[in-house]
Amino acid sequence: MVPVIKSPPSFNLKNIGRHMPRDRYQHGWIEETGKKVKKWKGNYYVYILTVDGKEKRRHCSAILGLKSEMRKWEAERELGKIIERESRGHGQAKPDPNLTFEWFWTNRFLPLKESKWRRSTHEAVTYVMDYHVLPRFGETRLCDLTRFELQAHLNELAKKYSKSVVQRARTWLKAAIEEAIDQDFLVKNPARKLEMPVTRKTCKRYLSSEEVQKLLMSLEGRDRLIARMLIVCALRPGELFALRWRSVQQGRLKIEEAVYRGKVGPTKTEGSAAFVAIPGSLQRELEFWREKCRYPGDDQIVFPSRRGGPLESHNYLRRVLKSKGKEAGIEDITFQALRRTFATQVHGIGTVKDAQTQLRHSNATTTMNVDTQEIPASVKATVEALDQKLFGVLNTIEHEFKM
Repeated sequence: MVPVIKSPPSFNLKNIGRHMPRDRYQHGWIEETGKKVKKWKGNYYVYILTVDGKEKRRHCSAILGLKSEMRKWEAERELGKIIERESRGHGQAKPDPNLTFEWFWTNRFLPLKESKWRRSTHEAVTYVMDYHVLPRFGETRLCDLTRFELQAHLNELAKKYSKSVVQRARTWLKAAIEEAIDQDFLVKNPARKLEMPVTRKTCKRYLSSEEVQKLLMSLEGRDRLIARMLIVCALRPGELFALRWRSVQQGRLKIEEAVYRGKVGPTKTEGSAAFVAIPGSLQRELEFWREKCRYPGDDQIVFPSRRGGPLESHNYLRRVLKSKGKEAGIEDITFQALRRTFATQVHGIGTVKDAQTQLRHSNATTTMNVDTQEIPASVKATVEALDQKLFGVLNTIEHEFKM
């Protein structure tokens, strides 16, 4: 009696090949083409993976040479080389190079890289890509990206934007396309030889002592206080507008948060989370403002919007500082210019170390013991002297805060 061998329950001839990768060896085929001049034309297939993970077969062809100069077996050999190069010796499916650059950036590059980035890096990269790269190349297929068009776009950016913007655009374009090659979406990197174009000169604008006093005279109440803190405390706008009352201490401010696009989070770098010194006159103005403001609680924002949240820095700059500055005859006011004003005007008053401490340009990476850290006496004296230099007369002016 012949024993009956039962197949495993899951075995089904119809399912063979559905759950296992299939090697597809192909030779392609040769045909003649051309009416007057005969040529050898090679035909073959490539297999690609679509967005939904399914395989799709695509027909490809290539002209191999003139029939008068090449025998058929030589044409077949050339076709074999092409198939070897395209399929790496077998027919395993490759990612579809017809997918757009924005699809690859969003679905394959960012998920792989962004978890390792600091918040400041993520913000800087996504801003440049969202506003300066994707609007131009987002809908372009990966296989259609060319070095000429990429370089031409960088050249256009260089006419309008700073060196840092163009550098980031070039860096992350190259990185994204290189990753597309590693993931088999592309064979060649069109961004590999992109050159850094000459950009506009870096802005070094700062306010003179006379301009500072004109600006302060044009402002009142809360806005005057904000301008003073931006200059004397050398604060970034995101740090100032995220400041809470619990962070206002005797003779110093505890910088531990920053607001970006309406969301409060960590500071730009670890070194940015530190104490900054405030002069006595500024401390008294802050105390007066707290008595008059709507939200004086410890966890409340020092300079809130009408709803109690942080002010939007770009709107505030445009509607208040730039507007009032123009009325006073002061052009090109930016937050960077106000911060640069501190660095410039403090020169000759204190030491370089004092200025670096207030600006928080240190590269220290160890976590600071915020409960015991003190502002050095030299930094306090430097800030007091700068306050007197810029605001000595204005500090005696009585003013009311407008709610």
